[in-house]
Amino acid sequence: MAPETLSIRRAEAADAPHLASAQREIARVPGFLASRPDEIDDDAVRRMIVALHGGGRGAYLVAEEAGAIVGHALLDSLTLAVTSHVVRLTIAVNVGAQGRGVGRALMEELLLWARSNPRVEKVELQVRSSNERAIGLYRSLGFVEEGRKSRRLKIGPGEYLDDVYMALWVGP
Repeated sequence: MAPETLSIRRAEAADAPHLASAQREIARVPGFLASRPDEIDDDAVRRMIVALHGGGRGAYLVAEEAGAIVGHALLDSLTLAVTSHVVRLTIAVNVGAQGRGVGRALMEELLLWARSNPRVEKVELQVRSSNERAIGLYRSLGFVEEGRKSRRLKIGPGEYLDDVYMALWVGP
């Protein structure tokens, strides 16, 4: 259950440094994000926020608790005409805020946006096979596994993780 003080709002360009910093912290835990901390750039996050909200391509949300950002998530439309009905979901819950309903609250808000957008019919995501908590959340929201890429992420010498591909149909 989400904390009572949790609120969800649209991300703003000024949030980018904080969001990127939170992603870098999460990326320090092998298997949570595909990116390594040094691959996460404040300007890239800012550009994504501006592109999604300015161009109507998707949605970028942040979760705040007692005025502090504790997570963020986005839906980004695929660009080819034949896949333009699909949005790709990315979610990150800050270290220390995981397991308290922040991810569910962000997901529910993004799914409301997806279901109300006539261009969106399918929500897709990738999740590390080791992230059982996230997989359980996605399943509880109706996502189904559509495939798996074996040993897709190399997290150490001889140490690999599968990527699980999941999706939820929200269209007619």
